[in-house]
Amino acid sequence: MPIFDLSGGADESGPRAIRNYVAALAMTAVAIALQAALWRVSYPFPLLFVLPAIGLAAFYGGFGPGTLTAIVSAVAIFYFAWPGPHDLHGWAVVLPFVVYALVAAATILALRAVRKELMRLRGQQAQTIAQLSLEKERLNALQHRMTTNMQAVASLLTLQKMKLRSDPGSAARVLDDARQRVVELSQINRRLSERAADGQGIRQYLQLLCADFQSAAMSHEILCTTAGVVDIKDPDKLLALSVLIGEAVGNALKHGFRDNQVGTVVVNLRRTAPARCQLTVADNGRGLPQHIDPAVAGTSGFLIMQAMAVQLGGKLEASPSEQGTTLIVNFEA
Repeated sequence: MPIFDLSGGADESGPRAIRNYVAALAMTAVAIALQAALWRVSYPFPLLFVLPAIGLAAFYGGFGPGTLTAIVSAVAIFYFAWPGPHDLHGWAVVLPFVVYALVAAATILALRAVRKELMRLRGQQAQTIAQLSLEKERLNALQHRMTTNMQAVASLLTLQKMKLRSDPGSAARVLDDARQRVVELSQINRRLSERAADGQGIRQYLQLLCADFQSAAMSHEILCTTAGVVDIKDPDKLLALSVLIGEAVGNALKHGFRDNQVGTVVVNLRRTAPARCQLTVADNGRGLPQHIDPAVAGTSGFLIMQAMAVQLGGKLEASPSEQGTTLIVNFEA
């Protein structure tokens, strides 16, 4: 560990400060010894070795060590250069020490200012490095999310292709469904990027996401609520949760209500245990036909929801209800 370290900042207390004061005294002793030994050689520059010692102590140690070096050096110079009482002639002795004090003070203050500026620049450098590291992490996360999205789109198109094989006449409707799902995936990714940039909580994120889905809901209402301290750190799980919610809401809007029926879809995420969460998407529409089981249904919508539930580490379930449909996924988070 170096004796002097600018990373200590302006704090001149503690073990670091003690080392700086000890080093300042050591430099002062060396400077005075060199000045005394080379007095004739250094003439007419009596402070040839003292001023560098003051500057080094002030630059690396701070104001205190620099001042200590200046005072000790002044005492030593005064001692070695003392002409004796009989040769004192007022300002003839005082004036050189006044000049010395002014030069030493200017040196200390100037180097202290330089030291502070260097510490400020070092702090800015550290902030820049941290910001670059954060941006790199965000870029890596974005690249990972884009890869996941492309895989999701590819899987979606595969499902739609399978649907076309069984019903070639539904090509236009199948393409419309695929287009709508890609649009929803785009909305989800925009919200994920905003959440990463703004540090949004899960409650605000889901409300904004449901507000996007509301724009396609026409006369229906989409409500989003959360209960308990819920947060999902894993970006892959959050993406799967978002896709699952989008698919469940879209499925309810498309199939859950009769013509001209005004309804409500409620999205609720709550914590059921310290490491468990439950997602429910409920509508007050006409409900699922009795012969359809969401856990094994083979339609593209349920296949996507089942896949997202598996990615969350849960299972898609339906709660029996006299009116409407309630989809439930319990998962670890």
